[in-house]
Amino acid sequence: MRRAKDNRRIPRRYYYPERTQCPRCRHGLKRAYPVWRKYIGCLSGRSLVISIGCWCRPPTCPDAKQTRRVASQEAEALTVRGSSFALEVIVQIGYWRFWQRWSVTQSHEVLTQERYLPISEREVLYLIGVVLVLLRCTYHWRLEEHAPYCRRHGLFLSLDALKPDKGHTALYVARELKCGLVLQVTPLRSAAHRTLARRVLQPVKALGYRLRGVVSAEEQALHLAVAHAFPGVRQQPCQLQCLREAATLIVEADQACKKALKQALRAPFYAGCRALSINWRPRLPAPWG
Repeated sequence: MRRAKDNRRIPRRYYYPERTQCPRCRHGLKRAYPVWRKYIGCLSGRSLVISIGCWCRPPTCPDAKQTRRVASQEAEALTVRGSSFALEVIVQIGYWRFWQRWSVTQSHEVLTQERYLPISEREVLYLIGVVLVLLRCTYHWRLEEHAPYCRRHGLFLSLDALKPDKGHTALYVARELKCGLVLQVTPLRSAAHRTLARRVLQPVKALGYRLRGVVSAEEQALHLAVAHAFPGVRQQPCQLQCLREAATLIVEADQACKKALKQALRAPFYAGCRALSINWRPRLPAPWG
């Protein structure tokens, strides 16, 4: 049975607006009322965060009669909307999952047993999705950060597709190999090479960087799309897929050899077992007397 959380000894943290003067009349802002209050879980424990709003009270101010208020930006930056866990917890879970390769169970055990933070495994899984969204929102900043390197050395492009069952939408991803940046994500129903060149490769070409090479899956449409959008650029199939296909042949040959070996040994083995069972007779105990 689920129990209610004990909030009697939870510390309180008050946040006030960083702006102390009205932007219109330059008078000092007065405390109004709490804009919001929420229990937020941090790495150091849970606390009740209260954001205090302020407004301008002089009747001569143009904004005096309006309900607009000034709130604390620091309090707003503690967490994302709709979550009761601080950004430091979200970032820590993302670091454990994507950099340390921890499982959801490992992160949950550390947060609950070492950090004493009340959180469920489902909530940890949800916060991993929040980390992915935050990373996706920072891609353009990361691309600007790596822009000097890309202009100097060019791009090595990786193309792959996540294809569910036949007839459903496939997700095509264009990623830069050196920096690990996702340059283009496009859901497509058609796998024609002209569609791939226009929807997937043209946005990458519009960045204006020199393309040095392309690594893609062993798919004819992708090869034709790259040749159409980037003529003269070297292409090669993914080595992982090549090794996986080679390993498939080895596994099939190993299974066939194992089957033939069992068939060769089974008949003599069973014949020997039958011969031993016929020749062996249990010794009966001697009668009494």
